[in-house]
Amino acid sequence: MHHISNPAKFRRLKRHAIHANVSGLVKTGKPGVLVFEGSKESISIFLENARGLRYLQFQHVDTQPVKNHAQGRLASKVGLREVTDMRSLVGALDAIGLKAWFRKQMAMDKGSQA
Repeated sequence: MHHISNPAKFRRLKRHAIHANVSGLVKTGKPGVLVFEGSKESISIFLENARGLRYLQFQHVDTQPVKNHAQGRLASKVGLREVTDMRSLVGALDAIGLKAWFRKQMAMDKGSQA
C-alpha cells in the first residue's frame, strides 16, 4: 500500500482482519506494509475487504503457502499487530524464517528483479 495513515481506515482494516480470521503485522505510514497469514479463504476475504477501503496504490504482492502452518506465527492472536518501522517488520519476519522471501518480494535484496 502506498501509505496507511488515515486512522478511520486503519481501524476498519484491523476489524477486517479480525472478522476474516487472519493475523499479521502492519507497518503504518509510508510505505504502508501488511504481512499476514490465515487460511486461503480467510486471506481472500481479507483482501477483498482491504481493497474495498480504496487505498490508492493497493498491491497484493504474493501469497505463499506456509509449510507446517500454525496460526499465530506472525502475531500471537487474530488481528493485526502494528510495528513501528520497516526494521521491526523485517526483524519479526527473520525470526520465523521469512526475511529473505519478504526482501525479495519488496525488491529490497541486492540485484532483485521481484
